[in-house]
Amino acid sequence: MLKLADLQKGQTGTVSQINTTSGSILRKLMSMGILPGVRITMIQTYPSYVFQAGFTQVAVDREIASVITLETTS
Repeated sequence: MLKLADLQKGQTGTVSQINTTSGSILRKLMSMGILPGVRITMIQTYPSYVFQAGFTQVAVDREIASVITLETTS
């Protein structure tokens, strides 16, 4: 298990949990389709975290990246 914020460029993983009590963060992630079971690939880690989920590229800040837990695949 690894946090999205700890993923390196080029690594992939599958979202296993979203650990937040913030309704606004949860709504943002859900509206972008970031849910448990979604496979993602990290594209960029600085200045913001940019990753690909399906055909969508998503940019998030460290606060949001730190609430997403992944099972890594490579």
